[in-house]
Amino acid sequence: MSVLRSLCLLACLSGGLALQGCSSMLPEPDFVAADPESLNEWMVEGQVTIKNASGRQKAYFEYRQIDGGYQMSLRPESPVGKTKAVISGYEGEAEASLEVIDPEARELAQAVQESLPMDSMGFWLRALPATDRAELTQDDDIVSEIQESGWSIEYDNYMQVSNYRLPDQISLQKKKTSVEMALVRAETGFLSSPCPADFDIEASKQGATPALTSAYAVAHADTRPYGAAVSELVPRSGQAPLPRWIDDLDFCTQLFKVHGRIPDPRIGLYGPDSMMWRITGPLTPAGMGAGRALLLQTAHPWITAGIDEHSIVRYDPLERARRTFIHISTMVYGSMPQVMASANLVHGIHKEIKGKMPYDAGSFHKSSEYRANEVAAMVWVSATLWDTLVRMYEEIEEPLTYAEKEQLYEEAKLFNMLFGIPEEAMPRNWKEFADYNETMWLSPQLTVTDNARILKEDLFNPGSIFLAFPLWVQEVVTAANLPPSIREGYEMDYGLWERINYAWILPAAKVYNWVLPKGMGYNPVYHEAQARLKGERVGWYQQSLIKAAGVERLVN
Repeated sequence: MSVLRSLCLLACLSGGLALQGCSSMLPEPDFVAADPESLNEWMVEGQVTIKNASGRQKAYFEYRQIDGGYQMSLRPESPVGKTKAVISGYEGEAEASLEVIDPEARELAQAVQESLPMDSMGFWLRALPATDRAELTQDDDIVSEIQESGWSIEYDNYMQVSNYRLPDQISLQKKKTSVEMALVRAETGFLSSPCPADFDIEASKQGATPALTSAYAVAHADTRPYGAAVSELVPRSGQAPLPRWIDDLDFCTQLFKVHGRIPDPRIGLYGPDSMMWRITGPLTPAGMGAGRALLLQTAHPWITAGIDEHSIVRYDPLERARRTFIHISTMVYGSMPQVMASANLVHGIHKEIKGKMPYDAGSFHKSSEYRANEVAAMVWVSATLWDTLVRMYEEIEEPLTYAEKEQLYEEAKLFNMLFGIPEEAMPRNWKEFADYNETMWLSPQLTVTDNARILKEDLFNPGSIFLAFPLWVQEVVTAANLPPSIREGYEMDYGLWERINYAWILPAAKVYNWVLPKGMGYNPVYHEAQARLKGERVGWYQQSLIKAAGVERLVN
């Protein structure tokens, strides 16, 4: 395995935690834009400036369209200020209604309504013609100009949003009226529901799946005795837990529960006051803990079998790292539509990962079935991320109080529910979560197989003298922080020599973390999410790092 592959696997595979270093090495994939005409739910926001004989009007706006019906909200003071007026109507129809919330915004709202052809705006904002009489000018299959209904619409730039390419600089001209529109961000779905239209939404709201959602929740309410979840996830007999598969309805049920807890879709699942943003923001703790989280995951025989039989990790780790970067970052830092889109996509991918164990390994017997969408396995993968991140954050940044850990764990439950894991199946609080981790470390569910040891050797094999030192550091840090039983399973040394080296590596990491400017030492997606909350674009440095991962914008 090449050096590049080793670094990306260590830094990106284990939950997408150490993102900056990998993203700069990832190749930009070929992008084929989906047809924007297929958009059923979408929104754009930005700034509109209108100049005509009556003068100059300027406002921030949000244009939202669902099933052809649109609302254009106007915010005169700031991109995230209060809506002062709303223009609404139906795409293609000339009639539009105006609701003025603040009388001071009446003149502005009337100027916008009278100046803009609202029946055509839904098309033009997507660079589509509104009628069959339009004349289009294209450059490399990208529309650069539309001549229609006496208007000249020019497109100066485009942004990649999910699978779509949408304009972000639009100039409209008709006689003595000129309009400039600068679009800052867009959403391309999941505005009205966290689930696709073909899901049984009403049944999902009611939690109608008897096998997992309804009966399981009734039998495992909050009246459960302490440790009940741990006993079910890690049976004392040493046997594998009873498999609980997540189907589409189970998954959608959890998304509705998450969706109902979020007060502001712009903020997303967490926000700047969350513990999740606080501990995932700095890059150093995540980077230092990447190896530990990954090896704890692959100590689970199901995970290793899934990698061997389904994952592209061994053959194309860069693409695997890119996907992990995109999905984990979106779930933690994205707006709610972005979070739900990513959750649905990951669920669809996980549905295809299933098979039979090729060998006996600990609690799991040969030919027994495994699936990626299984509750106990998904709880374990998630646990390795947050347990590792807390450990390394406290080592490098600062100690956390029990209340802060408890808050983080409550937030992690929301993260788990994005994968369809019911809250009733998780350890109830931070103390029970810590007990679960320690119990798993000693359980035969974690059995380091020969294939897992090969993966470990591949990860820490530098293949180049230039990367021998950083990978050696990563290996020392990983060995120091793995539970002894797991470390021995991987046949990793941690004697006097390794302890001495860890004693200076850790302070050096703290100094590095302290001197690095926040603009460089924090996850670039953290900065992009902060910009979204202000209705702005992220700075060029962070944007270039995100673009290197194959997406122009990720959460803004």
